[in-house]
Amino acid sequence: MVILLFHFIEYLILIWMGFNVLYIALFSFSGFFFKKQIPFKSREIVHNKFLILIPSYKNDQVILESISENINQNYPKDKFEILVIADSLQQDTIQHLLKWPIKVLPVSFVQSTKAKALNKALSIFSLIDFDYGVVLDIDNIMDKNFLNKLNLRLQHKEEVVQGQRTAKNIDSDFAILDGISEQINNQIFRKGHAALNLSSSLSGSAMAIRMDVFKDAMTKINSTVEDKELEYYFVRNNMKVLYEHDAIVYDEKVNNSHVFLSQRKRWVASQYLNFSSIFVEGIKSLYATGNLDFMDKVLQRFLLPRVLVIGFLFMLSFLYLIPFSQFGTSFFFLFLLCAISYFIAIPSRFINRKLIQSIFKLPLVFLLMIVAYFKIKNSLNSFSHTEHDSNLTGGYSGNKEKNILESNKGVLLPVMRD
Repeated sequence: MVILLFHFIEYLILIWMGFNVLYIALFSFSGFFFKKQIPFKSREIVHNKFLILIPSYKNDQVILESISENINQNYPKDKFEILVIADSLQQDTIQHLLKWPIKVLPVSFVQSTKAKALNKALSIFSLIDFDYGVVLDIDNIMDKNFLNKLNLRLQHKEEVVQGQRTAKNIDSDFAILDGISEQINNQIFRKGHAALNLSSSLSGSAMAIRMDVFKDAMTKINSTVEDKELEYYFVRNNMKVLYEHDAIVYDEKVNNSHVFLSQRKRWVASQYLNFSSIFVEGIKSLYATGNLDFMDKVLQRFLLPRVLVIGFLFMLSFLYLIPFSQFGTSFFFLFLLCAISYFIAIPSRFINRKLIQSIFKLPLVFLLMIVAYFKIKNSLNSFSHTEHDSNLTGGYSGNKEKNILESNKGVLLPVMRD
């Protein structure tokens, strides 16, 4: 009886792990069939007007560093505007920001979220002001041709395009592993999906959304997992997320276990947000309209984090040492397929001696992901920002209610509150 129960549990685990690995392998290998868009050949290229939204919650020094880089785009200066949504930034930081040709919108919330910041910013612009909204995180640096690449992909009023987010720093073991994780995401959930004509996943930044679609979608979103909510909005309305691999944004990767755990708690929590309702809605949508994109998003809810998949499979492979185990060998082959699927997604620039060194951190990453599952209770209630090492020294003791500061370049918009 005990052996039969063991076989039954083993069989259920094999099904779940098999689904995870086959999903990963299918889209990882499909990524090699991803074709870049043929360059737009019309002599008259339309230059869309972009509003670049940067929600900035604290981390004063980081926003100063990123803005100094992001204003240097190889794109007509009158066709893009950078808007820093200043939530809990010091007044001294705001004064520094206003030295650049950008707009700054101070906001104040009882409980801050990225969705609230974006909604406040979008509410002050009409649809004729800009064609597309571009979302960046506070630490993101746009490649100088980022807007040009996006614009070439948006010549026919497409609804949404996700650019390629890649590592800005690979100066620690955690940063290397985080950067590799981003590239595996790009291979599986973007290139692989685009190759099979499915909607790509959003990264949370480096994405351009048509303004009418963006404004309408954000009015329905107020959680801290706005990227997931946006994905469901798009698939519900049969809007496909396109992927532009050549539109590159550099993203700062985590450097230590504390920041890694904090970030992953939010990601794990987002996996189970409204799980049952999304599952039922996806099944109904597939049956009624054949909406494969929606069903694909539902299937993604059943996926374990990738480091847990390979970690569990590694341990399950040793079941073959148990005489009455039926699937130990099967788990071993799933482990190999999973490892190969990950490896082929890693760009050559990551394959070096530092990668070998960082692999020894994988057991710690595996344990941190398990811990994240036990600490997700309050992970969706407030602004989830990545902590950074640098901090702005000094401060500003002036009146925080002051709405207008003198500047030769920047524009300070009126404070917007809850």
